[in-house]
Amino acid sequence: EGIATVHLIYLVQYFRPEKASGGDMVVDLLDGFAAHGWRTDVFTPTPTRNVTEEERRIYSTDKKVEQLNAGNTVIHRMALYREGKGFIERTLRYLIFSCQCLYRAITVPADFIFTGSGPPTQGAVAGIAKKLTGKKVIYNLQDIFPDSLVNAGIAKEHSNIVKLGRILEQFTYKNADAIITISDDMRENLLNKNVPPEKLYVVHNWIDTAHLNHVDRENNTLFDELHLPRGNFYITYAGNLGHVQGIDLVLEAAERLQPYPDIKFVLFGNGSEEESLRLLIQDKSLANVVLYPLQPMERVSEVYSLGNVSLVSCRKGTGGAGMPSKTWTIMATRTPVLGFFDKPSEFSRIIEDNDLGWCVEAGDSDGLAKCILMLKDHSEECLRRARNARNYVEEKASKGPAVKRYIQIIEGCLTKE
Repeated sequence: EGIATVHLIYLVQYFRPEKASGGDMVVDLLDGFAAHGWRTDVFTPTPTRNVTEEERRIYSTDKKVEQLNAGNTVIHRMALYREGKGFIERTLRYLIFSCQCLYRAITVPADFIFTGSGPPTQGAVAGIAKKLTGKKVIYNLQDIFPDSLVNAGIAKEHSNIVKLGRILEQFTYKNADAIITISDDMRENLLNKNVPPEKLYVVHNWIDTAHLNHVDRENNTLFDELHLPRGNFYITYAGNLGHVQGIDLVLEAAERLQPYPDIKFVLFGNGSEEESLRLLIQDKSLANVVLYPLQPMERVSEVYSLGNVSLVSCRKGTGGAGMPSKTWTIMATRTPVLGFFDKPSEFSRIIEDNDLGWCVEAGDSDGLAKCILMLKDHSEECLRRARNARNYVEEKASKGPAVKRYIQIIEGCLTKE
């Protein structure tokens, strides 16, 4: 039986109908909390990513407050301008969002504040609200800031933004009652920063395998819609096109593979690097690369099933955050993973030790091209690792046990002083 009195405030940067990494997991948690008899008030901005102006209007009027799960989950939309691509515009948007969240976290009655690590100020917002109201804080750490800036080469350790990030980071960890990380590597990172081990929990991200399946090529209508010949060897990528993903280095591998006309890269995504990647494809005349917008979530099985293998990539030094959630999605569609990722890392160990795909060191474009050439001639091995991938997620990354673990951690905080 759940503890029926639990009431949470959930602060989240993106929520459906937006398409954002981890969006399904947010919904899974809310459904799990509601099924456990808990009430959750979700505070999120008016949707911005991949939504029309008409949709934004509806979610700022008719659906400004939306009840789900028989009223146990209430979504509150906070007015905020569209997300842009300029640094100042995005930073200002993050700050306004954080102020909106702080006001709600202070004024709305609840037992817990639950928030993630996007934007990086969210943990500090929850910490301030805790000091003012005594609410307990559950911090779901999906990305370690400012380490991510330093590792990606965006900022130096001694720069002002990183110094500010370290202050925010320490304040966040000090005031969180529980910190849920997504990998053992991340837990180790926090232990090295003197975060008390009794605050730290590891719950890997998960996937709802019931709604994801392999779609055979002859039945996959995306091939026809995108005019892709079914006989080629395809490498797919779907997700954010940002600096950290290092897709420009994937394009270097594609350039090396131009003499092989039956090898094609199919990229689905958008993000801060989208325009520069389009220009790069054009400038290098990469006829073996096509770039499309992200597809709706209900077509994710078709997207990943396009590929003989599917890419999970990061820029060198940025792969310490564990398993990117798309890894499980790829594997659930019975597609082997091609990691272009830091080695060694928790990601590379899981992929290589369990024969779920292959992993090439992040940044090694030549190595990536050679690996793809090898895979083209080993279709049976691709199929074997595809089957392993599906079996692995069914056993190790399913939704039910992960959501139950979150509930146990939160309940455990009720008895802590």
